[in-house]
Amino acid sequence: MYAKITSVSLLLVALLACGDSFTTAQSADTVEAYEQYLEANPNGRFVMEAQSRLADLVLEHAAKTKSLEAYDAFLARFPQSVLRTRALEEREALLYAWSKETNTVESWQRFLDEYPKAQKKQRKYAKRMVSVHAYLPNLEVTAPQQQQINLAEDPEGPLDGWEFTVDVTNNGTETLTDLRITIQYLSPEGGVLQEREWPVVAEFWSVPVEEERKVPMKPGETRDWVWTSGDLPERWDRRVNVFVSRISLAR
Repeated sequence: MYAKITSVSLLLVALLACGDSFTTAQSADTVEAYEQYLEANPNGRFVMEAQSRLADLVLEHAAKTKSLEAYDAFLARFPQSVLRTRALEEREALLYAWSKETNTVESWQRFLDEYPKAQKKQRKYAKRMVSVHAYLPNLEVTAPQQQQINLAEDPEGPLDGWEFTVDVTNNGTETLTDLRITIQYLSPEGGVLQEREWPVVAEFWSVPVEEERKVPMKPGETRDWVWTSGDLPERWDRRVNVFVSRISLAR
């Protein structure tokens, strides 16, 4: 009888000990705490709960750090997790954002290679940027010049808008039928608040453009790109980024 009571008591102590260590992990609520619990209690009664919360925290870390490597580590570590679909979607979005920020032929090609079934709009843009970079070495694009202006071109009127100007020279051997530049308004932290696209040359455009902009741009030719606007983001830091966002060749 004494032996039975002792066995039951020891079992209760063991279960309580496991419960206490899981409570400790819950109180800390960190990756390290749950890893320690799982290492010490590989067959504990709270293993599933610990693994589930651990997966949550690892994925939250990947999202917070915006690291592709962190997402890859999550997917390798938790291949059967219910969070796998979310992780894959977030990783795809992160790689697309990184490709857009980096804006190199390598980054865009990586996105296309890793996500051959990406959203149609994103895949189309990525392919377009790969083609832009194929001809981009043949273009000379000056740094943007900016100044405050009166949008009504009234020399006595208030400075109610901004004008941005870039010169583009076609040093290649191809005639260009479409050449567009995107302007990004930057925040104090350097992030993109808003972006707009406007043509250097375009045969067709959604709004009226000057007739000379419809004429194809020949090799050796220099043209200006001029963008004016009074609709600027509130937190704009008076800094912009511009880049060529479409090139079509006359073939």
